[in-house]
Amino acid sequence: MIFTAPLGLLALLAIPAIIAIHLFRRRFPPRSVAGLFLWQVVQQTPQGGGKVTKLPITASLILECLAALALALILAGARVTPASVNEHLVILLDDSASMAAINAQNQSPRDRAAQRILDEVERFGRGVRITLIQSGERPAVLAGPAALAIETRPALERWKPQAQHHSLALGLRLARELAGKTGRILVFSDESPEGEMEGVQWIAAGEPLGNVGIIGAQRTLSTDAGKGTISLTLGNSSTQEAKRQLRLVVDGVDGKDLLAQEISVPPRVSSMNLSIPAGLPAVTVALSSDALQRDNDVTLVEPRPQIVSIDNRLPKGRGHDALDRALRSIAGVTRSEQAQLVFGPASLLDPPPEPGVWRVGFGRAPQRFLATGNPQDLIGPFIPEKRHPLLLGTTLAGVVWAGALPVNLSAVHPVLSSGNQPLIGLLGSRPDDGILFNLDLDQTNLSRTPDWPILISNAVELRRQNLPGPERWNYRAGEWVRVRLGHDPKGPLRFRCGTITRDLPAARLIEFTAPAPCLLEILEGEEVAFQLGVNFLDEKETNLSDRVRGEFGKPNPKAGGLLTESGPEADPLFWSLLAIAGIAMLANWCWALRSEPVSQRSQA
Repeated sequence: MIFTAPLGLLALLAIPAIIAIHLFRRRFPPRSVAGLFLWQVVQQTPQGGGKVTKLPITASLILECLAALALALILAGARVTPASVNEHLVILLDDSASMAAINAQNQSPRDRAAQRILDEVERFGRGVRITLIQSGERPAVLAGPAALAIETRPALERWKPQAQHHSLALGLRLARELAGKTGRILVFSDESPEGEMEGVQWIAAGEPLGNVGIIGAQRTLSTDAGKGTISLTLGNSSTQEAKRQLRLVVDGVDGKDLLAQEISVPPRVSSMNLSIPAGLPAVTVALSSDALQRDNDVTLVEPRPQIVSIDNRLPKGRGHDALDRALRSIAGVTRSEQAQLVFGPASLLDPPPEPGVWRVGFGRAPQRFLATGNPQDLIGPFIPEKRHPLLLGTTLAGVVWAGALPVNLSAVHPVLSSGNQPLIGLLGSRPDDGILFNLDLDQTNLSRTPDWPILISNAVELRRQNLPGPERWNYRAGEWVRVRLGHDPKGPLRFRCGTITRDLPAARLIEFTAPAPCLLEILEGEEVAFQLGVNFLDEKETNLSDRVRGEFGKPNPKAGGLLTESGPEADPLFWSLLAIAGIAMLANWCWALRSEPVSQRSQA
């Protein structure tokens, strides 16, 4: 016999209490009366206190002790079986959006998988234990671990596959951990497994379908022409041309669509451009319904041009002219004396930087940055900091670096060096502290090589990336979003995506992962600071032509069930003890009723 609650054995103290009650009985003196009706007015007073007498072994005593013993064992959790062994099904659900694709019978792989799971639960009986895992970049447990069979249906009703295409490896790893050595692992997807799946039963519930979806979208703005363009990339997974209705809807504008037309989408991948007026708010592009709804619409926000104001303060000469030529080839820049990026002689790096103004200096560095030595002409080899954005795309092949002065290594952070000689360096930890080009522009041939416009363009783009605003205005779900405020937050930062709201850290640079497709709003306090478009855009999930149906692999041959603790009602001893206690109490009550008249007659 096993006790699941040993403290309940304290209830056995009721047995000696019952025995004590039967030992200490009160005795009443005999009284003679002429008639029983006179007995009612006589006060029955015990003769002295209680007296220990010989324990009467009566049926009442035995029944009371038996009932107390049975109830005490029930309280102590007495049972003859320690636990029950139930089948444990660990089920991994593919949460990719293609699982929601609907065929002509209005059935989806998700529906077929859910029905198969319910059939498996019914086959193993109500004692089966279930663990449901939803796949994804971060797998989640929908039910369990080792949940009761009754929890399966509600958990499946919450499963709405909408995720981007992803690997099931992380979910499968979690399933193996939760299954242990005895659990049975089932995977439900619409694709076949890659390679052999040892100890895993893979059930593919997919079906090849024709589908048309948006797999790429971009919105651009031409400030010169005063109009915008929406560029769409469409995927058609069928082998025939498909007709679809295309609509353009402006956010917040009720009534007539901006555009509505029928389009023909050829098989495989195609593209199209749509012209729209400039200055419109977010625009939603929608295709008519087909097998997969998730890829039928996108919401695009008009990008705000990030214009970098530039000033060329180099003295007139070859270097000044070379810089002008390089700047004319760069889009999105303007000339201004109140510039955000200033090019000039290295002497302008001497005073402290002004807020919001980046400085790029060429030539002889200020005296406080120089070491002892004479200028040198260097032809390499040059040592670049390979990942620095200032050097992206450069080779410096055939460059003669003329007039390089010795620079104190402790005063600059080298970006390009020759031995211990810094050639391009940052005057602080960040580019906004100043950038030094340690060379003579009138003597070097750098300004006549292909690397020269690349270096100037990289400097401009580096400044552009640090202007207030997001890096981009339209994102794919799951991409990394970076937004620079340009000032300290004036209130709590958060983003709002439909009904979902998330708090963001209070910082000038905000970084987070783009959530599910929506018109994303970044809030500073109660004001909307930026609006961004987040869209599905997944070519792999849009292509439904390679979906399969079938079963692969075999379950774990060592699967022997899960040892689980069941309730007391599952043990036969519980019902036996309950019956004994009930019968004993009922018999004692009947005994008392039968013996009461006899007692009264003897006292009379």
